[in-house]
Amino acid sequence: MKAILVLVGLASLLVLVGGVGFVAAMILHADGVRIGFGYALYASLLTTGAALAAALCVGMYHLYLYFFTDRKPLGLFATVRRDAAP
Repeated sequence: MKAILVLVGLASLLVLVGGVGFVAAMILHADGVRIGFGYALYASLLTTGAALAAALCVGMYHLYLYFFTDRKPLGLFATVRRDAAP
């Protein structure tokens, strides 16, 4: 779960830095710098996709636990029987 939060934080930072830098480079007509910030925006797309894929895998694992086993997830790797007291 912390890995997903780190990926989301990294993607947010890349969007902020890349977006502000890209717009500033467009205003200043600095094409070389603009390309570098454009790559930062592409990297933010990749990290966002990785975070979404990881969250989807965790969600599918939790659905598997709920529907096909008698366990319920407490976290990514911690489970407890469904009838156990919380």
